[in-house]
Amino acid sequence: MAPGRPHHTFTARGAFTVLAGTALIGAALTGCSKDSAPEAAPSPSTTALPSPSATQSPSPTTDPQAAEKAKVLAAYHSFWAESVKAYAAGSDKGTQLVKYAANKALDEALTDLANQKNAGFAMQGAPGHRAETTALDMSGEHPRATVADCLDLSTWRTVDRANGKEVPYPSGQPLRYVAVAEVEQWAGQWMVVAVTPNGDRTC
Repeated sequence: MAPGRPHHTFTARGAFTVLAGTALIGAALTGCSKDSAPEAAPSPSTTALPSPSATQSPSPTTDPQAAEKAKVLAAYHSFWAESVKAYAAGSDKGTQLVKYAANKALDEALTDLANQKNAGFAMQGAPGHRAETTALDMSGEHPRATVADCLDLSTWRTVDRANGKEVPYPSGQPLRYVAVAEVEQWAGQWMVVAVTPNGDRTC
């Protein structure tokens, strides 16, 4: 089945913070069949932390999948770029979020945006990233990939729309932690289908 919107809900900043009461653009960031659901995210023991040069793709001579991994990473960064626009505006209208997010990631992001708008909050700035495509499987009808990211929330803040005052993160909230994204290819387009934050793995 084509990527769609499963029926999940989550609280504001659920996918991007690790102390939220429910899941997020995710986790963020199910109602689809098993053959369209993402595979389980790699466990902390098997997922390598992105290196400072993670955004630099290895040369084709050392990694035959380098070109495709770079496309996966580009789609992941586009997913975040469109998410940042949506969270600043409180809506996905005027963004290309649906081009880069599907299934659980999209459903949770849209619900998160609605909750944020109802609460009167907006996001300013943008999170930092140190992401790397850690796995790629081009077999099957829908190729799959995994992206590990050191997510930095210190440059992304929540503000009250009414007065512009900053709403601090919860006490004990780690501002830098590992997030793992599952990405699938649909009709030639890589799309983020799930994002799982690992708050106990700071980076």
